[in-house]
Amino acid sequence: MSKISQGVLCALLFISACNTLKYIPEEEHLYTRTRISLKGDLFEDGKQEAQEAIEEVIQPKPNSKFLGIRLGLWAHYRVKTDKASFYAKWINKKWGEEPVFVSDVDLERTNKLIINRLENNGFFGSYVDSETRRGRKTGLASYQIFLSDPYTVATYQFRGDTTSRVGKHLQEAIQNEQEIGPGSRFDLDDMKSERKRLETYLKDLGFYNFNAEYLLFTADSTGIEGRKLDLYLSLKQNTPSEASVPYDLKKITVYPNYALNASKQKQDTTEVEDITFIQSDSLFDPEKLQPYILMKEGERYSQENERFTYNRISNLNTYRFINIRFQKIDSLESDSIGYMNTTINLSPLNKRSLSAELQGVSKSNNFIGPALVLNYRNRNLFRGGESFNLKTKFGYEAQIIGEEFTGLNSYEIGVGAELVIPRLISPLDLQERFRYSIPRTKIGLSYDLMNRVQYYKLNSFLATFGYDWTVNPYVSHTLNPISINFVNVTNRTEAFRAILEENPFFARSFEQQFIAGLTYSYQYNKINLQDQKSRLFVHFGIDMAGNLINAYQSLTSKDEEGRFLGEAYAQYSRFDLDFRHYYRLDDDEQIIARIYGGIGFPYGNSEALPYSKQFFSGGPNSVRAFRIRALGPGPYVQPESEEGSQVSYFEQAGDIKIEANLEYRFPLVSYLKGALFVDAGNVWLQNDNEALGGGAFSKNWINEMGVGAGFGLRLDIEFFVIRLDVATPLRKPLSTETGFEWQNEFRLGSKSWRKDNIIWNFAIGYPF
Repeated sequence: MSKISQGVLCALLFISACNTLKYIPEEEHLYTRTRISLKGDLFEDGKQEAQEAIEEVIQPKPNSKFLGIRLGLWAHYRVKTDKASFYAKWINKKWGEEPVFVSDVDLERTNKLIINRLENNGFFGSYVDSETRRGRKTGLASYQIFLSDPYTVATYQFRGDTTSRVGKHLQEAIQNEQEIGPGSRFDLDDMKSERKRLETYLKDLGFYNFNAEYLLFTADSTGIEGRKLDLYLSLKQNTPSEASVPYDLKKITVYPNYALNASKQKQDTTEVEDITFIQSDSLFDPEKLQPYILMKEGERYSQENERFTYNRISNLNTYRFINIRFQKIDSLESDSIGYMNTTINLSPLNKRSLSAELQGVSKSNNFIGPALVLNYRNRNLFRGGESFNLKTKFGYEAQIIGEEFTGLNSYEIGVGAELVIPRLISPLDLQERFRYSIPRTKIGLSYDLMNRVQYYKLNSFLATFGYDWTVNPYVSHTLNPISINFVNVTNRTEAFRAILEENPFFARSFEQQFIAGLTYSYQYNKINLQDQKSRLFVHFGIDMAGNLINAYQSLTSKDEEGRFLGEAYAQYSRFDLDFRHYYRLDDDEQIIARIYGGIGFPYGNSEALPYSKQFFSGGPNSVRAFRIRALGPGPYVQPESEEGSQVSYFEQAGDIKIEANLEYRFPLVSYLKGALFVDAGNVWLQNDNEALGGGAFSKNWINEMGVGAGFGLRLDIEFFVIRLDVATPLRKPLSTETGFEWQNEFRLGSKSWRKDNIIWNFAIGYPF
């Protein structure tokens, strides 16, 4: 952006802000700022919490601003003075705000709220000195908070009848696992969490009716030197007697095909290990469903067993609704133990489904075309929750660039089948190790045909066998001990042979015909915890191939070196790490930072990674200011054709990839969201390649990062997101020889500049 345009923009922002102030009545002052200052010997453990607690209670909040402009307030006044255009009326309807004046500030009430919050955090004896300050048209409120030293816990113990069943367990829970201990700061939120922990602890011991509200904390500082106190936990006097009674489970009944009109149909009853299964038809085999139920007749009720049973059945992806109900029955043996019957109602999803998806593909090599994807799914193939998925794809691409190249086209046909078995198919009996959810066994088989009409025909066969399992709500694993990929390139034309001769890197990539190995991935995901400000996502993957075949050849020497069953096989190790940090600013605003790194090591029988295993950069889920797979390796730039356009049948790839993204997401209107983002990244080669000059990774890699920025719109309708991002490069390679340079001008009025530098990305779902 030129200095003149920057100056014009700043002037417009300043004028808009001033125009808002002219509407302020003479006797009022617009409330624009809250100033908070913490004084005293601050206790570092609670300083940040004290600051956040104070900010939460201070009212009112100043009028919101966007890029320095109080847009909602401006629109409100335009409508109020009957000078509003359609644009101003629309803004007022969506974001209009009443003015917030200094006279709206109630210092006395706010001071009391601040003191109350500080006491909840242990800062007893603190005080607040506050005032309002007024300028010509605006004003602010200033709060000086003098923090006292916080009170800390000297002892924490149970006060009550330790001979009672509940009292005994509470005392054990406090002694064995203290969430609040000597030296910890007095904190009301910590005590709430401790009550919830103890409720869960007792419910897992069978106390079905126990509630955290029955627990009471009291504090006593009598006779203790310094700012310390004794913390006592006790049962409230009005705690109902049934809360102190543990419950055993009696009859367990499961309805695997539950429906409201099920009682009108003939019901078949089957018993498996004391669990009764009742269903009108044999939708789900009872013997296969029984292992998912952790609750057993005669055992004590456990909230964990109830929760894990729900998770395990839910992971079948066979049922729409899962309802677990408990009915208390009269005591049969002792007044000190209660009894419950259990009913599990399961409402199934439609067993079969068929969906179609029409895609539009646009690549960096100027290939565009449609693709049709058909999906068939059977959710309960063998009446044991087995899921069978069949996917077919038909795609066509043509290179649209000029008369010389319009004959280039390709088509793709693919079919893939996957059988997901919700059990562990293994020679070892490991079922007891999985309580949170049942591991899945996956068997996959697929075939893809890609016909680059003027160059080659590629046949790809893939077979996989593996497992995935979830350890807890945040951690999951995927292991494929068998992954076999056979690639057969046929119908090679002379033009294609010439390309491979000129580019040894591509030639070596296409030589790898047989890929047999192991893949593993680990994922830690807390993205869905919307109540937390800070959330993390970590994904780590390993892909190793050829080692077992190489070891087999070394022992037997039956095959020609470097070949297996007459075909060349690949040997490599590939690793990638995806780290994301989501930080919520407000209910609908967040900042996401992402770092991605990947590296591949070809060795032994391979001089380069197979083309399908290489890394790419650029596109809607990568560096969005560059077209799909159009960045790198290093400073490499595709040569231009006689017509001045870059032409290639092959996307640019590398053995190493580093990317970083920063995105700010905010609401616009209803389901429409906005985003501002900056992306950086590139790919590199492990070794020098004359055909891709300068593409090898070096210590100068930081200076070979492509950088781009842009703006995005997202139509976010619950679980479905349509995304449109527009971006422009800020730093890009101008040529292979000169390398990367920062853009020093943005000629939006130039058609040729827009063609090369304005990149549109249309996609389904968020980029990360």
